[in-house]
Amino acid sequence: MEITYIVKFSPETKSDYAYDLIVITEREKFIVPIRAMGCRAILDFPDTIEYGLVPVKYNTEKPIMIRNIGEKKAKWQIVCPASFTVSKTEGILEVNQVEQLIFNFKPSEARKYNEELTLIYDGFEASVPISGEAHNDNVYLSKGHVTADPTSITLFSH
Repeated sequence: MEITYIVKFSPETKSDYAYDLIVITEREKFIVPIRAMGCRAILDFPDTIEYGLVPVKYNTEKPIMIRNIGEKKAKWQIVCPASFTVSKTEGILEVNQVEQLIFNFKPSEARKYNEELTLIYDGFEASVPISGEAHNDNVYLSKGHVTADPTSITLFSH
């Protein structure tokens, strides 16, 4: 024998709902989970952050915008790998609010850095690739430039 029931859902607010419907028959008892998701925070954040070529032991800044395009306030947190830092590691964004973050890359040695930062918000955790390549610059003194100040030295890099 087969029977069908229709469950009508009429939410009072835009929030999460969870209910376990217990069904008892002559032979068994089982639970039917009923779940509804309300408003969510959705952060607009770049899929990747790339620095390209940068000099070793030189701090390179990259401004990144983070925006809440969802329907609910978002409390967020960012965890960066060791070679990268961010101006602010956590915050709260209201709906449609935008905030600028400054990401810094200061490599300690000449090599490729392919790592991931973690963006945590509203119960979600996202991994975002962050990369850059560090190289040693050639630095030399110029012989052709004479100044009146003997303590002044001109350095050139390429």
